[in-house]
Formats: sequence, structure tokens, C-alpha cells
Amino acid sequence: MKVSVKAKPSRRGAILSMELVLVLPIFLMLIFAVIEFSMLMSARTRISDAARHGSRLLCLSGQSTEQIQHSVKGMLGPSLSRECEIDVQPALYAGAVGNVHIRVPMRNAAPDLLWMTGFSVRNRFLEADAPMVMERQVASQELDRL
Repeated sequence: MKVSVKAKPSRRGAILSMELVLVLPIFLMLIFAVIEFSMLMSARTRISDAARHGSRLLCLSGQSTEQIQHSVKGMLGPSLSRECEIDVQPALYAGAVGNVHIRVPMRNAAPDLLWMTGFSVRNRFLEADAPMVMERQVASQELDRL
């Protein structure tokens, strides 16, 4: 005679609840990581594009430092341009390398979803450099300031 033991419906629900309790935090952490890292990578792309744009303006158009910073802030948008540092370093003559450096706090780019795991965006920065060979000489008013 075979004896079959079937779990009672209430017991089966308890097992499923325990599985959910064990798996849900790991699943949520994975989802938060995907969201946060995708936002950071998107912001990094925008920052490097803005740095290249600023460097192109510096090297080809001969615009002033303030105009380039304003243009770069416009490309970054309101969220990324808040508390950002834009360093424009024109070269003194054509053929030398000019550079645009941008530094943006990570907290402007993504929420701090993974702070409980030890990865926090607090006090971290996204940075981009865009060195480019100057096609024209720096305007005389820029030379006076340097």
C-alpha cells in the first residue's frame, strides 16, 4: 500500500512566501543596479559629447571661455549642469593642444539607489576630457587674460 503525502494548501503558501522573502531583495537590488548604472552611462555619454562639442568650439571658432562654458552647460541640460565644473584651457597658438575638462557630481546623474550595498554616488564625480589641436590662434583678449 502506497502512502502519498500531499502538502496542505496553507503549507505550500508558506513555502512560496519564504522563497519570495529570500529572492525579492536580490532581485530588487539587481533591478536598482541596472537602473542606476544605465543612468550613469547615459550621463557619461552626454558629458563626453558636451566636452567634445566645447573643444570643437574652442579649436575652430575661437570663442571666448565664457561662451564655450555657456554652450557646454546648454548641452548638459539643467540637471547635469548644476554644480558642474567646466575648465576651458585654450592653447596659445595654432597647432598646440587645447582642452575642455568637465566634472559633474554623480548625484546629478542618478539617484543613490545602491547606498545600502556600499556603492554610493555621494562624493563621486563623472569626468570627461576633450583635448583637440587648435586650428586658430586664441583671440587677443583671451591672450591678455592668460
